Amino acid sequence: MLRLLTASLLGFCLAACSSSSTASSPPPASSATVTFIPGESFSMNTTSVEFGNQVVNTTSAPRAVTVTNIGSTPQPVRARMNGTPGQWQDFASTNDCPTMLAVGANCTLNITFTPSATGGRGAVLVIDGTNDEEGVVNVGGTGTD
Repeated sequence: MLRLLTASLLGFCLAACSSSSTASSPPPASSATVTFIPGESFSMNTTSVEFGNQVVNTTSAPRAVTVTNIGSTPQPVRARMNGTPGQWQDFASTNDCPTMLAVGANCTLNITFTPSATGGRGAVLVIDGTNDEEGVVNVGGTGTD
């Protein structure tokens, strides 16, 4: 995905620009165009996984998320949980991904839920490739007695 970021830089002068205490006219306005081309991206077969009710301290059956390299170069696949402290730790993931995922190839991330407390729990499975956060899957579930 190509993102174009255009920034106009307005002329200004900070105190550090001049050691003089007298005011001076600002330099003329200038502009610059910055093009940001992020690394390759992944496609996932889902962007959310809901576990529903799960008894506290018992582990759910795994839920699978398929990740496909839709970029133009092979990429590493790293998955990590993130989110609200005390909740994201209730989710875990394993995968069958190779060291480098070939272009057009896919692999599977398996997510499990082991609630440590009752109530709603949530996290985000972040999938990193060449760059950080190239894929995100929201996960949730409810701990029950």
